[in-house]
Parts: sequence; structure tokens; C-alpha cells
Amino acid sequence: MAELVEYRKEKTLPEYEQMKRIDLFNDAEIREIIRKRDSLNLKLVRQTKSMRDYLEFIKYERDLLSLIQKRRKTRNIQDMKGSIDRPISMRIKNLYHQVTERFPQNIRIWEEFLKFVKAFKFMNEASTILDRMIQLHGDKPDVWLRAVVWEYEQTQNMERVKHFMLGGLQRHPDSCMLYSKFLKMKLLEADKVDVQTENGAAQRKHILEQASIIYENSRKKIHSIEYLVNILEIVTEFSCAKDLMNTVLQHMQNEFPLEELMWHTLARRELMGLHMESSIDDTEDDGSSSSEESSIAACKKKLKSCIEVYNEATKILKTEKMWLYFINTMMEINQERQEPTILAALKKQTLQMALKGAYEAGFLSEQHYIYYIEELIKSNSQLENILEVFDKATKTHEKSVKLWEMWMRFYIQNESEQSLYEVFRQGVKKLGGDSYPLWQLIIRYYQVRPDLPNRVEEVFNEAILQPPSVSTRLKAQYIEYVALRKDIHAAREKYDDLVQNSTPCLEIHEKMAQLESTQVEPNVERWRKCHENATHFFGESNINVWIEYIKFEKTQDTPKNISRIYERAIKTLHVDLVDSFEMEHNLLNFS
Repeated sequence: MAELVEYRKEKTLPEYEQMKRIDLFNDAEIREIIRKRDSLNLKLVRQTKSMRDYLEFIKYERDLLSLIQKRRKTRNIQDMKGSIDRPISMRIKNLYHQVTERFPQNIRIWEEFLKFVKAFKFMNEASTILDRMIQLHGDKPDVWLRAVVWEYEQTQNMERVKHFMLGGLQRHPDSCMLYSKFLKMKLLEADKVDVQTENGAAQRKHILEQASIIYENSRKKIHSIEYLVNILEIVTEFSCAKDLMNTVLQHMQNEFPLEELMWHTLARRELMGLHMESSIDDTEDDGSSSSEESSIAACKKKLKSCIEVYNEATKILKTEKMWLYFINTMMEINQERQEPTILAALKKQTLQMALKGAYEAGFLSEQHYIYYIEELIKSNSQLENILEVFDKATKTHEKSVKLWEMWMRFYIQNESEQSLYEVFRQGVKKLGGDSYPLWQLIIRYYQVRPDLPNRVEEVFNEAILQPPSVSTRLKAQYIEYVALRKDIHAAREKYDDLVQNSTPCLEIHEKMAQLESTQVEPNVERWRKCHENATHFFGESNINVWIEYIKFEKTQDTPKNISRIYERAIKTLHVDLVDSFEMEHNLLNFS
């Protein structure tokens, strides 16, 4: 073991000599490099080796190489790269070889090895790495795809591209990503062919026929609208593949007439001006119109065609998902800026039409209801109409906190207290334990209504009877409200009442302790009582209540009490929490 470390050390001596000679590192720095490498080498010759040992060595050598490159640049040193930089990069390569052989199942290591050989131009190594990756990880389609992409982009070795692609499809006959990539590469190949010559035209035709065969074979294995949409997007990029594009469109419509994504795709293509058949009149101009007018007319035509498709789709597929596609597309085009006013008005009109259609069909989503109501309010729609939409929205999405809040805010703005309270009661009933935001809103509303002085306390008294997810936070707020509205004595009375007559709640003890601490002359016994109650109700499972109690007694300089509280905590806490408590307590003593 020691002999191997010594041998590796001797092999690096020429590096150190050259580093010193050309002034890349001084003696002290070289000694540190030697020390670090010896330490890393020792880890690699141990009987038990970990992946981390190899990765640590690789990282060190790569960082060292990066430092050398920076120093070469700043000090304008270009000498001895073959004697210094090259051996380091070779060492890194050998370390990658060792770690991938010792831990072959870790795919991330192989990926990092590939990145390294690309960055350091060890391109001959790549093929071996890819073959080994396929051998070990051929069960993963993305590994085959990585091999295909590498050979296609880095080496242009089409034989190996074909080898990996066919092997991948044989192993994973239903892989969408492999078929998609194979088809795209064929179309790229066809697109590069010069068709000005007779041979070129024939060659392109032959490649396109191959692309069609790949597509047809994929259809036998893969039956999903998502795959066809992906293929359609690919073939649309290539003007030479129009026949194949039309074929895919036909298959998509024939095989998936009841899929929302199919209709959405057709509508989006109309919006982009893509049609199944080339349409000349889209671009024809009689010369009497300006270019801006022609552009507006073309946009109108595309938008009209898009809406026609969506309208047909929503008649066939009466689903929320279909309306969602329709409305989202209309919202997207309404976000475009710097366009003629007439076009902006038309887009807004189409969005309102889509929203209204989904509303009448009963398929507006929660977010779209919010948007629709906002638009109705902005446009000063009739009150009766707005309230009707609110009612339907909260019936359709009765668990939507946002819609109930929105309805309440509408009544607040319209100064309708009775209607506000009625909606609040409805919302609380539907939302149950999720109704906390509604309680917050109604309390804030009554707090700024001096003409209704008793309503705040009435609401608070109702709130403390709600499920813990609501009452827990509102009890603490109630005490604070009483302290601010009346005085600390009234807050103490309310605190005592809540402790005795409601379910335990840690927040009220914390809030009361805070209020006691802010008094000009704090009542220490009342303050202590808050901590005592907190430990009484929550001391079995909460370390922090004991720590806060001890902190309080520290401020009062009562060591006997601190000792007593510490002993109580040890006896009261669950056994599995005692060690954590003692650690927190020890840290507290050092602070």
C-alpha cells in the first residue's frame, strides 16, 4: 500500500519541478499540493474505498487545473503545458475510469465522465464510455438517447447513430423520446440535402420516405395524443415534410376526436396561421390596402379561425378542461402589447365571449371565475348580474377561500354590512376549518366600524368556538384586542376565562406573556403564570415552553426556580425529547 503511494508520488515529481521552474507555484504551495495528493492517494489504496474518495480526488485535481489555467493567464505563462496540464488531465481521466469501474451502477458518474472527456477533448474515450453505459444502463431509454445525441452532434458517425437508435428502439419499443429524436434527425438530414440537382431531389425523397416509415412504426407501438402532438410540432418545423405533417394531422383528428388536447392543438395552429392545406388567400393582397391594414386583417382571420375551432370543440366536448384551453389561449393573446387598438378590442371581446360561454356551461375554473368577476366589476356590470355570478361561483367552488373573500370584499366596498355578514356566515359554513381568512376579514371590517362597537367581541366569541385551525390564532388576537381596546386587567380576565373554558391553545399563553412583558411595571406573578400554564398544558411534547420558562426566570435572577423548572421538565417531557431538551438547556447556559 505504502509502495503504491510512493510510486504515484515519484511519478508526479516532474510536475512539481516544472511548476517551480516556470513560477506557477512557490515551494510552500508545492509542499501543500504534495501533502494533499498523498492524503487523497492513501484513501484510494485502503481496502475499503468509497465513491466519495474518488470524487474528492477528482474535484481536487480539477480545481488545481483550473487554478493553473488562471495563473497562466494572469502571469502570461504558456510553457510546459504538456508537462504540467496534460498529466493532471490524464490523472483525472484515470480516476474517472477507476470510479466508474468500481461503482458502475451510478449513472451520474458516467454522465460526469462524458462531460469531462468533452471538455478536455478526450473524444476517443467517448465511444468506449457510451458502449459501457449502454451495457450497464440499457434499461434506461434516456441513456440510449444520450448515446444517439452524442454520436450525432459530436462525431457525426451516422453508423453509430443508427446502431444506438435501432438498439434503443429494440430494447424500448414504446419510447416516445427515441422515436421523436429518430424522426427529427431524419428530417434534419432531409432538410440539408441540396434539391437543385436530380440526385438531390431523389435523395431527399428517399430520406422522407424513411421518416414516414419511422413514424408509421411508432404508431403501432405508441397510442397517445401527447405523442402525436409532439410529432406534429417536430414535422411542422420542416417545410420539406408537409405531406408527413398533413398525415399526422389526419391521424390525430381521426384517432382522437374526443381528446381536448387534439382540439386545442388545432385551434393553436389556426392562431399561428398553420393550416392543413396551404391557403393562398391568407397572403394575397390586391394592393389597395396598407401593410398595417393587411396585417390586421390577417390577424383577425387567424383569430376568427381559432375561435371557430374552439367553439366547435366546446360543443363536442362539454368539459372544464376544454374550456380551460379556450380561455387560457384567449387570456394569453390579450397579454400581448403594442398592437392596434382595434385588434386589442377584438381580443378582449373574444376573451369575454369565452368566459361567458364557460360560465353559462358551468365550467369556469376558480381562477377564471375570479378574473371574470373582476372584469364584470371593472365594466360596471349590473349589480344583479355580478351577484348572480358570485352565487354560482361559490356553489361551483364552495371550498374556494379566494372566492368567498372576494365576495365579502365586494360587499365591503359597496358598504352593505348585512349582506357582508350573510356571505361571511355562508362561507364559514362551507369552509369549516379553512375559514380563518374570512374571520380575519370580518374582524378587521368591524374594527373600523365605530358605529358597531359590540360586533368585534361578538365575532371573536363566535371564533373561539371554531375548529382549532381557526380558533387557535384568533384566541391570541382576541386577548391582544381586549388589551388595546380596554386595558391589561381586562385582557387578564379574558385570558383566564379562555384558559379555563376553552380547548388548550399555546398561542394565548405566548401572547399573554408578551403583553405582560410590555407593561411599564410588569406583574411578575402574572407573567410567570403564563409560562406555568404553557408548561402545564404543553410540557409533555414541547421543549420550547420549558426553555422559554427558564429564560424568563433568568431575567428575574431566580436560580432556585430555574433548577426546579429544569427538574420538572426532565420528569414531564416524553423520554425521546429529554436529550434534545438537555442540549438546548446547555446551549442556553453558554449564551
